[in-house]
Amino acid sequence: MKSAHFVVITLFAFLVSAVAVAGEPVADEEFGVQIPPPDAWEVDADDDKAVANFKHPDSQSQIQVIGTQLMSEEVSDVFFGTFHDTLVESNFEEVGSEDASFGDFEGKKTTYEFSHSGVTLEVTVFEFLRDDTAWLAIGYMQDEHADEHIADYEAVVENISFDD
Repeated sequence: MKSAHFVVITLFAFLVSAVAVAGEPVADEEFGVQIPPPDAWEVDADDDKAVANFKHPDSQSQIQVIGTQLMSEEVSDVFFGTFHDTLVESNFEEVGSEDASFGDFEGKKTTYEFSHSGVTLEVTVFEFLRDDTAWLAIGYMQDEHADEHIADYEAVVENISFDD
């Protein structure tokens, strides 16, 4: 009976701590950044290429934030260009590009689509510079979920905060 009581208390403590941590921002000391996940999205800690990666458990939509420190600001064109070239070479079709602002960040927003087997994936990329770091915020969403998740993507970008 004591072991059953212990298991119940342990399980309850785990559930409470998981709920408390679920909305905590992802913090990265190297970049001095905090990135909050949207409500109802899960943090994917297994993505070692991104500073933060969030997945929506029902739609499998994904929001990824990638930072890379640059040797100089001019190198950002190579970093951003290589990312976009990779999408195009993988048969993603660019459907729009414009200068954009999210919160305190000014940059360029580009939208892509990729269709395969009757499913269309919409990809939104916002690129911006901050000091000596180039940033990409990428939203991957099936077209049927894009309207409901684009506000979550925009909120992630708008609420990125840096330690000063």
